[in-house]
Amino acid sequence: MNVAMGRGIVTAAGLAGGAFAFAIAAGGCASAPALPAHGTREIVMAYDDARTTGTMAFPSATYESVLRFELPDGEHKPLRLRYQAEAAGQLELTIYDSTVLETPGDPIHKVTRDLAREDLSNGKDGRWVVEDLVDVKPLKGVVWVGVHKIGGTPTIWASSVVSGQAYVRNNDPTNPMGLLPTKRTPMIRLEVAP
Repeated sequence: MNVAMGRGIVTAAGLAGGAFAFAIAAGGCASAPALPAHGTREIVMAYDDARTTGTMAFPSATYESVLRFELPDGEHKPLRLRYQAEAAGQLELTIYDSTVLETPGDPIHKVTRDLAREDLSNGKDGRWVVEDLVDVKPLKGVVWVGVHKIGGTPTIWASSVVSGQAYVRNNDPTNPMGLLPTKRTPMIRLEVAP
């Protein structure tokens, strides 16, 4: 059995061996530190239903899929951004602040990713591309996550949920198109800590 974890693969045998080594180390040492009684809390924000039904393609480099996230009250520490990629290519992901009119505003953070074969998912294998956000300033209120292609023909998986939070736009200055709601929601997850 293989389990996808970020960009690596862990086998069941590797997990069992690691658990055995941990049990020997913890049980064989009287001065082993106690494990914490509670874990940390995270908020995983998603608007899809975890069922892939199609993909989001990018006909041009100015075409952008945008997802709106309304965070709970207060500031939150960004942890990770996860998405399921279906086809290879180069993507740019941008986290935007929100304007007064509830549209994507100034960029908060950008990351460019070359999607390789090992990053791709068949939509049902649980394989996610993970972007680390621990160096990003705290987020609050409404933020937007935009995805557009830089090169190649990348696509990301989407679900058939009409979330009311997923949009497309065209940032071409010669033919701009504002936010248009979509009938699919991209498989994008924003993870934050309260």
